[in-house]
Amino acid sequence: MRTVLVTGAAGYVGGVLVRRLLAEPGTRVVGVDWCRMDHGAEGVRELLVAGTPDLEFVRADVRDRAAMAPLVRHADAVVHLAAIVGDPAGRRDPELTRQVNVDASTALVHEAADAGVGHFVFVSTCSNYGVADESVLVTEDAPLNPVSLYAETKVEVEQALEEMNGFPATRLRLATVYGAAPRMRFDLTVNQFAIEAATEGVLSIYGEQFWRPYVHVADVAEAIAQVLAAPERTAGVMFNVCESCENYTKRMMYELLADRLPGLRAEWVQVVEDPRSYRVGFERIAGALGFRVRRRVPDGLDEVLALNRLGAWPDPGAARFRN
Repeated sequence: MRTVLVTGAAGYVGGVLVRRLLAEPGTRVVGVDWCRMDHGAEGVRELLVAGTPDLEFVRADVRDRAAMAPLVRHADAVVHLAAIVGDPAGRRDPELTRQVNVDASTALVHEAADAGVGHFVFVSTCSNYGVADESVLVTEDAPLNPVSLYAETKVEVEQALEEMNGFPATRLRLATVYGAAPRMRFDLTVNQFAIEAATEGVLSIYGEQFWRPYVHVADVAEAIAQVLAAPERTAGVMFNVCESCENYTKRMMYELLADRLPGLRAEWVQVVEDPRSYRVGFERIAGALGFRVRRRVPDGLDEVLALNRLGAWPDPGAARFRN
């Protein structure tokens, strides 16, 4: 039986990934999470209540070397999700962001290398591209242009991994994630637009012309599982994670919602505080693993709208739904 250590296991992506990995015979998951935010252990709470046999959950801060070292030593693979995620959270506490996203991450990398971990998967972001020529699809080899502290920290760890010759690490730059999850987030564009359109009937939209790629959280979990299953093809490689057809502007997203919600209004706000705009290509992961997304942005909008009609989130404005 293989043991996969997942940091940030109780978070938005973590909760979905843990379930995906536990579905594979012969896989044991050790999940680590600080549980300091309002959502606590929401991403894995049902699994813990059920007493899932192949899941061990450890409440620990990834900065705590004494807590992390023995977990790393007994892991066959590590998936490192834990981070202070997103631009607003990074701006709120820059010192903590660097401690968690850079210092703890690089320490974890070195611990994994010293322990002889067979595969290390570092989850990064397409935000690293920052501002790019929208007329072409950005590939993994494009110059990086991070415009936020969050992206800067991810770039630093990517570079540290690149310098570790022979260490079997895979770096994954995720598109902006969306979709329903055990630990739900409504501060991500697709989810935010859908819930606000449904509950308020109006969207305040800035930067409607800017491009971003978007990927469903379940497809992220699937991509990570496929990467873990094929270290001979993925170790030492950087992959963008999504599919090239899933690049959208916010205006396009509004139009999709307007088709579903007649009467939806838009307030177009001209601001420049978030200048990121990039269209990303994903041919590398498709070529290496045959990876294709199973859900597209219209599916994600329909998913959130349907669950909202069923009363899945009586208080979508609650703090636990945001980073």
